[in-house]
Amino acid sequence: MIDLHIHTIASSDGQHTPREIFGMAKEIGLEAIAFADHNTVASLDEGFELSKEFGIEFVPCIEINTVFEELDLHLLAYYVDYKKPEFLKWLGDINQEKIEQGFKRFERLRELGFVFDIEDVERISKGQIPSGATFLKAILSRKENAGDLRLQPYIDGDRSDSPSLNFYLDYLRGGKPAYIPLTACDTINGIKKVKTFGGIPVLAHPSDTPIEAIDHLIEEGLAGLEVYSSRHTPEESIFFMGLAERYGILYTAGSDFHGKLIKPNVELASIKGNGYEVLQRLKDYKKNMQINLPQSTQRPQRQ
Repeated sequence: MIDLHIHTIASSDGQHTPREIFGMAKEIGLEAIAFADHNTVASLDEGFELSKEFGIEFVPCIEINTVFEELDLHLLAYYVDYKKPEFLKWLGDINQEKIEQGFKRFERLRELGFVFDIEDVERISKGQIPSGATFLKAILSRKENAGDLRLQPYIDGDRSDSPSLNFYLDYLRGGKPAYIPLTACDTINGIKKVKTFGGIPVLAHPSDTPIEAIDHLIEEGLAGLEVYSSRHTPEESIFFMGLAERYGILYTAGSDFHGKLIKPNVELASIKGNGYEVLQRLKDYKKNMQINLPQSTQRPQRQ
């Protein structure tokens, strides 16, 4: 078994250290894992070192925030040359705008009537870029919000199964009340840059992306889809597998594990389709890919 989408404490919404994750992976018998932290390479070097110690194959990856037609899409960049200065500068540009986006999100949430201060956000984020989890914790930490009926679904209602993710989906993503667009990286440019730096661009949890957008991104060089994800129903996984097969692109499997505090219902490797053959196809693609040349694809006929 493998898990190709795991977050460490290098992500602002990650709970576990790289060592803790390797320990959990060893306990359940995983053959390979990938750290895919948000816009940062901070845990990758440690991942390679722990791989030797624990005898578990390590796959370097980064989850990059991109925007396509006001959609906040996440690109998984596998095997990218993450030590290249040009790549690190690009990540720096993205993170600088993420910092600015975080402050604007804070202001927008305050305008919506949630009572909290920037000090609450800074205390909870501990120096990292604030995420949906950060904002929800900051809001819930203030007694002034105790009677706000908008928060009840995240405490003990129908959104309490994964409150941090659901708060992001309800308030911060495209089209929602506190949405702030990120312009530093459009998705098509992100696909091309990932390939330029030797990486394999895969669209994370595509169920939150319209099919027309996915079609277009594949035509622009997207190399694969994260078919098996904790955010997909079995029917969605079947659909995206069919799409990957029709286009002849890669498919991957990742739990999007953050830890119980962030995603209570997501266990490490808690996804179907996570056999080692998925990783083998990814490695074969890396071996054969031509840097700077987009993968040619032929649009299948829609039924």
